[in-house]
Amino acid sequence: MWAILAVSIQMLTGPNVWPVSDEGTFETEAECQAVLDELVPRTLSEELRIAWEEGQLKYVCLKVRPLGRTPN
Repeated sequence: MWAILAVSIQMLTGPNVWPVSDEGTFETEAECQAVLDELVPRTLSEELRIAWEEGQLKYVCLKVRPLGRTPN
């Protein structure tokens, strides 16, 4: 399962990551990336669009691990 995440890093407070939960989850990375490509920058507010254009905000597809599993 894959999900879209928004990522930014502030100098003093560190990373800020949040899921773009309105879009749900995806079975494959390709599905996730296709939705991401369609949404950004079309659906962003003016402030978020500017941050995205300036490289201060990234949107990524990330594979979701089932709850309770730990990496090897």
